[in-house]
Amino acid sequence: MHKERGEREEQERATAWTRYISLTTALLAVFAAVGALQSGSLVNEAMISQLKASDTWNEYQAAKQKTHIYTVGAYAIIDSGEHANPTPHMGGKDRWKPKSGADRAKDFESQILKEEGKAKSLSEEAKKLEKEASLLMHHHERFATSVAFIQVAIALGAVSALTKIKTVWVMSMLVGIAGILAFAAGFVGKS
Repeated sequence: MHKERGEREEQERATAWTRYISLTTALLAVFAAVGALQSGSLVNEAMISQLKASDTWNEYQAAKQKTHIYTVGAYAIIDSGEHANPTPHMGGKDRWKPKSGADRAKDFESQILKEEGKAKSLSEEAKKLEKEASLLMHHHERFATSVAFIQVAIALGAVSALTKIKTVWVMSMLVGIAGILAFAAGFVGKS
């Protein structure tokens, strides 16, 4: 009877230990799930920001091309010496009122200034979007790393439960803590 009682107590201790494994594994699984969701969300946001940056760079290039076209037009008028030769005007209330070459050159100059200003703001916006995409990818990588560590910790916990080796469970917990630290780092510096 004494021997049977000792065996039962030993079995209860072993069962209590596996409950700790189950509890820690469940907790790690929650962190892994949230980390995976965050990682996926951040990579999508980063891709959207990068696409917006690409679109903005395309607009920038278009503005630079327009600047070049207007510059060529203005220089063509200036180089031709055409200053008093009126040509039809295609805009506004005085749509067909003749304009001199000098007036057309001034129109081109105002368009050049407009497109240069537009190009500058587009360049700044594209750089801002690229920086945002880079920051989002950095946070995505932190969460992805945390998920990898936590998955390894869960696997080690399962091995520990199957083999009844406590040192493997301790290793599982250490790897899990590293994963949780990476998870927490994913939120640091996020705007």
